[in-house]
Amino acid sequence: MAIISPETIQRIIAETDIVDVISSYFPLKKAGANFLALCPFHNEKTPSFNVTPSKQIYYCFGCGEGGDAIRFVMHYENLTFPDAASRLAEKAGIRLEDEVFDPDADRRLQLRRLVEKLHKEASAWFSQLLFRSPEAQHAREYLKMRGLDSETARRWQLGYAPQNGGSLIRWAQDAGFSNKVLLEGGLAAPQDADNPSRGVYSRFRDRLMFPVCNDYGNVIAFSGRVLSPDAKGGKYINSPETMLFKKSKTFYGLDRSKRPILKAGRAVLCEGQLDLIACVENGIENTVAALGTAFTEDHARILKRHTDEVVLCYDSDAAGYKAAIKAFRQLVSSNLVVKLAAMPAGEDPDSLLKKEGAEAFTKRITEAPEFLDYQIDRASQERNLDEMRDRIEFAKEVSENIARITDKMIQDSLINRVATRLSVPADDIRRFVGEADGEIKRSLRYSKRSSYKQRQQENSNQENQILPPLVIDNRAVRFLCQMLLTVPEARSEICSSPEPDFLKNLAGSHLLSKIWQGSFDPASNADVAAFANSLTPPEQACVARLLTETLPDTSVKRANECLETLHRQSLDAQKKGILSLLKDSKLPREKAHQLTKELLDLTQQLQDIAQSQ
Repeated sequence: MAIISPETIQRIIAETDIVDVISSYFPLKKAGANFLALCPFHNEKTPSFNVTPSKQIYYCFGCGEGGDAIRFVMHYENLTFPDAASRLAEKAGIRLEDEVFDPDADRRLQLRRLVEKLHKEASAWFSQLLFRSPEAQHAREYLKMRGLDSETARRWQLGYAPQNGGSLIRWAQDAGFSNKVLLEGGLAAPQDADNPSRGVYSRFRDRLMFPVCNDYGNVIAFSGRVLSPDAKGGKYINSPETMLFKKSKTFYGLDRSKRPILKAGRAVLCEGQLDLIACVENGIENTVAALGTAFTEDHARILKRHTDEVVLCYDSDAAGYKAAIKAFRQLVSSNLVVKLAAMPAGEDPDSLLKKEGAEAFTKRITEAPEFLDYQIDRASQERNLDEMRDRIEFAKEVSENIARITDKMIQDSLINRVATRLSVPADDIRRFVGEADGEIKRSLRYSKRSSYKQRQQENSNQENQILPPLVIDNRAVRFLCQMLLTVPEARSEICSSPEPDFLKNLAGSHLLSKIWQGSFDPASNADVAAFANSLTPPEQACVARLLTETLPDTSVKRANECLETLHRQSLDAQKKGILSLLKDSKLPREKAHQLTKELLDLTQQLQDIAQSQ
C-alpha cells in the first residue's frame, strides 16, 4: 500500500463530519457548541471526552487522548493509520492517491481485507448450507423447535457448519483463501502447531452458526452453538481473538440495538444469542448479549457510553445467578444502575416470551428491582435468616457488592437500606463494606503487578498504541503554539521570519518549532488536521488539547509579546547556566573569563529588552 499524501488526508478530514463518525459508535451529548461522552479509551465516571465540531477534533481531558476523525477510528477499531484513513475515504467517496509505497503496510492491509472478506463470504456459505444442505436438516429442525422460522434465521444471517471439518477447508481453498487467512481469521486451527505442513482443521463442526458483527454490522467473528448433546466442547464455541475480533470488547447484537438502547434509556443484557434474538423479534430491541459468561470491564464501559441503566435477564439457576453477580460487579464499577428481571425456575427469556408474550415480559423488565434488593429477596427465600449470625454472614456477602459502588452517597443510602432490611446495625454494614473495599483494592494492585509485563509486551506490539500526551508547562510556549495554529494573521506575521535560535534553548519548545516550520493554513480545520497527522501521537494529542481551548486574546501584538517573553526566558536560562558554571572552583581562568564576557552580554540583552517594553 502507498503512504497517503497530505493533500488526500486533508480532503478526507475536510469531507468527514467527526460528530457523525464518533456518534456511529456511541452517543454524544450536546454541550453548548461541543459534544461530550464518556471516554472510550479509559475508565471514567463523568464525561471528559470532548468533541469540537467547529475544529473537527476530539480530546479527552481525563487521559489526554485526542486528534481528528482518522486518529479516532484508528484507535477505536485498532486499525493502522492507512486502514483508518481508507475506511473514511471510502465513506466520503474519495479515491486515495498513491505516493510512497510501504510494503509492510500493504501486506497488513491486504491480509486484513482478506480476513474481512473471508468472514463475509463464510457467513454466506454457512447460511446457504443451513437452508439448502440435507446435512443441515437437524439444524433446521432445531430452529423450528426453538420457534425460529426461516425468515427470522435469514434476518439474523444464521448458518450451519458441517460435521466434516474438511468441507470448510475445501470451500475456502476453492474461494481463494489460503490456510494463513483461515488461521488469521480464526476459522481454522493448525493440526500441529510445531509442524505447519500438516495443515489445518475447522474450529466449527456440526454447529448452528451465529455471525458476530462490529458496530458497522460487518461480520468479524462467529459463535457456534452445539446441536448434538454428545458433542465435545461447550454449548457455544466462539472465534478466537483476531485482528478483527476482541471478545472482551464485543457484544452480540449491539450493531442493531445501540440506537434502541439510547431511545429506551436502558440496556437489557441476556446470556445467549437465541435469547437476544427472541427479545428483539418480540419488539424488545434494546437487548445485547456478551459472548460467553465472561463479562468484562470493557463490556461495562461500552454500555456506559450508551446508557445509565442495565437490566440483567439471566437464567434463574445457580450458574445464571453467579454470572449475574459477576456482571453486576463490573457494571456498578462503571457507575451504572443495575436491575435484575427474575426468570421463573427453568425459564429463560426465549421460553418465557413464548409462554407469557412480549407485553408480560416487557413488564418484568420495566418493574425489575435493583440488584441488591433482588439479592436480599432471593436470600430470604433460599436461606434461614432468622438467626443474627446468618444475617451477618449474608450481610458480608452483600457488602462485597456495595463496596463496588463508587458513588459514596449511593453507597451510604444502600448501606442504610440493607441494614434496615436485614435488621443489622448500619455501622456493622459500613465496616463490612470498608473491609471488602480494602480487599478489592489489594486484589487490583496484585492484578496490576502480575499483568505488568504482559501489558508491556502487548503495547510494544501495537503500532497504534495510545501514548501519554505531551504536556507544555511553559505558558508562553503554549499560547504561541495556539496562536500559530488558529490565528492566520499571527501566523502570517510571526512565521514570515525564520525560527529564532533562542527557541532551541527553551525546554518544551520542540512542538512550537514544528508548528513554526509547518506548512498549513490556520483558517482551514482540514489543513491543520493534516499537519497534525505529520506529528507523533503524543504531539497530535497535545495539538488537539490546544485547539479545544479558547484564547482570551488573539491579537498579533499578543503573539509578539509572547515571542519577547520567550526570548527573555531563553536569555535567563543561559544566564543561569553560566552562573552555575562559574561556581566551579576548578574552572580554568581563560574559560572563566570567556563565560564572564558572555554573562555581561546576556545581561545587556536583557536590559535592552526591558527598556524596549
